[in-house]
Amino acid sequence: MARPNRGTYQTAQAAHNKVMAARQALLAEEEPMHHYSHPISPATPAPSCVPTIEASGEVWTQVLEQLSCQSQLLVDLLGAVNSLTAALLCRQQSAS
Repeated sequence: MARPNRGTYQTAQAAHNKVMAARQALLAEEEPMHHYSHPISPATPAPSCVPTIEASGEVWTQVLEQLSCQSQLLVDLLGAVNSLTAALLCRQQSAS
């Protein structure tokens, strides 16, 4: 029966102590972002500066049509990716 190596435990314990000391040192340091306030103050535009655009029903209809087209394109793209993935997996299985 092999004798356990006592040096392995001491080496692991020393490494663990080093890691924990480094961790404590990192936690003790302040993060640099806490030293500075945000340089850009939140904007509060005056009502006269902001142009207001009221969307009519026609504009919303166009937006919804474009979103519908975009959604259909994404569904078609997802189907193509799924088909290519299935073909690649089938090819890998037949090569094995």
